[in-house]
This record gives sequence, C-alpha cells and structure tokens, in this order.
Amino acid sequence: MKRELLAGLLLLAMAGGLYLRNLAIETPTTVTTSELVPDFVARAMKTRSYDANGRLNAEIAADTMLHYQQQQLTEFEQPVYLVYPDDGSTVWKVQANAGQLRDNRYLSLSHNVVVEAIEPNKPINTIHTEQLELDLTTMVMTTDKALQAFGDSFEMSAIGLYADLHLNQITLKQKVSASYEVQ
Repeated sequence: MKRELLAGLLLLAMAGGLYLRNLAIETPTTVTTSELVPDFVARAMKTRSYDANGRLNAEIAADTMLHYQQQQLTEFEQPVYLVYPDDGSTVWKVQANAGQLRDNRYLSLSHNVVVEAIEPNKPINTIHTEQLELDLTTMVMTTDKALQAFGDSFEMSAIGLYADLHLNQITLKQKVSASYEVQ
C-alpha cells in the first residue's frame, strides 16, 4: 500500500513538473525594438532620396540610425530631414531629438521638434512642438500637441496642426493665439 501511494505521488509530481515546464515554454513574449537586434546600424548617416523621375524629394541626416527590416522600422537619433514637395516651391527642414520611419512612409518625430521653411519670404518661418507626424507620400504634417509658430512680424501658439506641404497650407486646430508687430 505504501509503495503504491509513493508511486502515485511520484507520478503526480512528475506530471505537475511537465505541466509547469510546458506552461513556461508556451508563454508568449512581447518584443520591443529595444530588445530587437537591428539589421544594420549607421552613425553620422546622410542620404538622399529621389522620385521615379530622378528629382530630389528628400535628404536625411542623423547621428545614429537603427534599421529593422522585418518590422519595416527605422529609428533615428538627432534626425534632420529636408523635404522637397513635388512643386518644389518650398523646401522644409524638419529636425528633432528622436524619430522613427515606418513602412518607408510615415515619419514620427519627437522631443524638441523644429520645422523651418528654408525658402525666404514665407509667412511662417519656424514651428516648434514636441511631437510631429509626417506622411512622406502625401506630404501631410500633423500634431495634436502644443506648438509655437514664428514669422517675420508675428508669433502664434496653438494646440494641434494640419499642414499640406504640397499646397503650402497650414491649419492650426484649437486654442490659437497670435501677436503681430505692426510696421
């Protein structure tokens, strides 16, 4: 009787051990980009992008770039992006402390984002915000964060922005205030 009880307890302990082992193996793990190994890393990177007709449509520079091919994700440290819309009327310089490019189309910038119109005599010279999204295909720039915009004789602040760089149209969404200097 004792042998049978001992064998039964031993069998039960082994079954419990196997169950816990299988449970540990099957536990799904979530992987963040900080845990992934990039397919390649670039330091002091500078590159140019051309459209199908051979026209320059973007230039990018960054202190560091990490590219993850399978995720279609590129991370940047200190990115500076020069955007040349189709009509070529205004070149925009967009820079930040950090950025991500998803699907080779969606650029997300964060931390001390500065947008500058490179061409002279544009109504808005500079925009400052903490977060910005730019669709490189449609050339639409958006944010829902607070921002400040500066021109030659005015300053504006607002929350939220929608900008179509092809049309050179910028819409401030809410809580807009401005001060103008009369000359």
